[in-house]
Amino acid sequence: MADKWEAPEVLASEEVYHGRVFDVSVYTVRENDLTYKREVVHHPGGASVVAVFEDATLALVRQYRHPTVRYLLELPAGRLAPPERPEECAARELEEEIGVRAAQLEKLAEFFTTPGFCEEKLWVYLATGLIETAQNLEGDEQIEIVRVTFERAFEMIADGEIEDAKTIIGIQMAAQRLGLHRAGAV
Repeated sequence: MADKWEAPEVLASEEVYHGRVFDVSVYTVRENDLTYKREVVHHPGGASVVAVFEDATLALVRQYRHPTVRYLLELPAGRLAPPERPEECAARELEEEIGVRAAQLEKLAEFFTTPGFCEEKLWVYLATGLIETAQNLEGDEQIEIVRVTFERAFEMIADGEIEDAKTIIGIQMAAQRLGLHRAGAV
């Protein structure tokens, strides 16, 4: 018998969907004496940015997300375009969606979004020293920029106005990195 924590053996795989944003495959897997199937969403990953301005506000974007059938408040974010590195994606999305460049871009976190069925990994960055340029939205993007204080962002999380996981994680990580929890600012 194989080591209990050794990766199971993949017996077969079949791509069942190929799309613009993601692909889906079905795998037949053997783990010890058990054989089963798993559907996997293949996604190149993405990056998001907590953009903090000199007045200590952060930028969120409000945009329609069809799977939720509503508008969500989120950090600026986007999909990696391989071989693009996560920090390059973060910088690109910051300028496209918010219209700023960052003098400093610091990685706060990286995590799998939904590892039960999707291989997508997200990186979250803190952007400071912001320099205004111009928004450069993609053709299908309709975005409203919403600037809030960290205190207001935490209220919005508690009240369910911010429901997006990467945004909640990013705001919490940025506040911790900036020392806002310790200072009692949030």
